[in-house]
Amino acid sequence: MSSWLVAVLLTGLVLSEPLVARQETVYMAVLNSRKHRIGALDNPTVGLFVSTDAGASWQHKGWTGYIRTFYTEAGSNGTIWSACGNGVLRSTDNGKTWRITTGGDVTEVLKVKVSPSSPKTVYAATAYGVFKSTDHGTTWQQRNKGFGKPFVADLLIDRSNEKRVFAATEEGVFVSSNGGDQWRVAGLKGKGIRFIAQDPGNTARLLVGTEEDGINISEDGGKTWYPSNTGLRHLTVYVIAMDPWAPAKVYLGTHGGGVYRSDDGGKSWTQKSEGLQNPDVHALSVIPSSSNTILAGTLNGGLYRSVDGGETWQFNSQEEAQVWGLSVR
Repeated sequence: MSSWLVAVLLTGLVLSEPLVARQETVYMAVLNSRKHRIGALDNPTVGLFVSTDAGASWQHKGWTGYIRTFYTEAGSNGTIWSACGNGVLRSTDNGKTWRITTGGDVTEVLKVKVSPSSPKTVYAATAYGVFKSTDHGTTWQQRNKGFGKPFVADLLIDRSNEKRVFAATEEGVFVSSNGGDQWRVAGLKGKGIRFIAQDPGNTARLLVGTEEDGINISEDGGKTWYPSNTGLRHLTVYVIAMDPWAPAKVYLGTHGGGVYRSDDGGKSWTQKSEGLQNPDVHALSVIPSSSNTILAGTLNGGLYRSVDGGETWQFNSQEEAQVWGLSVR
């Protein structure tokens, strides 16, 4: 059996691919920028940007509209999904061209997730609940049975059972055992959950980022949960990223606290924000071919890059921009 990489990237972005050392393509979603360049149509400041050198340099590509996050299909020949305010977009040519797949009833999309072994099955997390497609985005159906308030910030498809889907909501963690047809509370009832991640080496181990309460962890597939905030202030955690080569190394992007790192699988945390001028981090990506290279997208501060595992950061690109999504193919 081949090893698999499950890199947990911004805003709930999950990329599943065979774990091999190679040169990746990195995609970045820039939602808004305070900078307005002369000739912006030829040199845009928002939309989709692409890097083929681990984030050292970037080129604008194919879209100048509103994008929150990406999902890059595992094993596909260029299929990328994006979550937008007006629905779900799909590109089949690595982001050169896009088309919207949803109707007017699917808006305020926060995340898109695709079943790794059945790519026709696509889920969208939205401010109005979960929508599901079983025909690669041709049609969509709302799947909210069992939810209270339907605001869903993130989704996680269980790698050990793809019918099992977790939802991060304003009212805790919910789980479905039948592909989203019905939902029930899985834990942390009443807590606002921003992000949910699965350990690359242990599918029973889940980590969630909360609103103003740091990290909670489950060791039994979501049956029980415990807080794990040693060294971590009670911060809102927007994003969790794990080193694919060393899963015990975990990074957090937080509101107001910058980046935190754990070297023991989330038992304890240390702030790693030297050089990071903006403390609101919404996107994180560990570059698999060079796991000491980390990218951090900030709110109104652009993109930062670390080449020493987060010890120090340097401004990289998109000054004063909102970087909401990072994805590695």
